[in-house]
Amino acid sequence: MKSRVIIIILSALLVLSLAFNAIMILARITYVNGSLETDVTGTLAPDFSVQLLTGETFTLSEHRGTVVVLDFWATWCGPCVLKMPTIQVLSEQFEGEVIFIGMNVGEFPERVQNFIAERNFTYPIGLDEGAEIYGMLSPTSFLSVPYMVIINGDGIITETFSGYGPGNAEIYERAILEALG
Repeated sequence: MKSRVIIIILSALLVLSLAFNAIMILARITYVNGSLETDVTGTLAPDFSVQLLTGETFTLSEHRGTVVVLDFWATWCGPCVLKMPTIQVLSEQFEGEVIFIGMNVGEFPERVQNFIAERNFTYPIGLDEGAEIYGMLSPTSFLSVPYMVIINGDGIITETFSGYGPGNAEIYERAILEALG
């Protein structure tokens, strides 16, 4: 009887896993610049403006000629929180060459301000409260953070990264160096 229950549980887990993978694949399909795409790399990043925690406004088109790295995150996202020290280090490493903006998605400014202050992060933080900017730059129709977008000096999205794991810092560094040309 125990083995039958185990088989049923494993079968259910397999079906759920396959269904989840199918949903993830379908979710990567979206419309980008009027055509059906599965990725946004190689496309011109749409212009946007975002309010920073400092009260300033960052407008992408005003920084043409400079590589911009946008890292979408949330305080409730474990992988995002683990990734943020890596972004801090990279922002210091590429200071003066690359603009890094941590794009908080959907949270109240006070919560974000407290979170950043407690952890002493110094790179600029944008407030994408309604996830509009995320929606313009992500090929998914649902929020999936952490999500990084690298935009070269010509305004072209050269690389995107979803999730975070050990060893990703080197991958990000290589992608930023490629965007710098």
